[in-house]
Amino acid sequence: MEKETWINEVLESAQGIKPAIPNAQLFSKIQSKIKKENILATQWVWTAAASMAILVALNITLVSFKTKKEKTATQILASQLSKSNQLY
Repeated sequence: MEKETWINEVLESAQGIKPAIPNAQLFSKIQSKIKKENILATQWVWTAAASMAILVALNITLVSFKTKKEKTATQILASQLSKSNQLY
């Protein structure tokens, strides 16, 4: 019971609080700094996108090179096999 009354007193004490009004000059400085930081963030996004594109291109070339190499190994193996059906 005491806990509930204490909670109610704390909640009621916040009823008369007025919101703080910031200084207009300070507020504009803060907003300009936030906008400058967003420009830097977009540069990092473009850098990350470019590096991802390079990685994808490298992966595609390596996979295509590996498949060509596997085909040649398969062809070599097939040429070494006996062409007759005699098992003995």
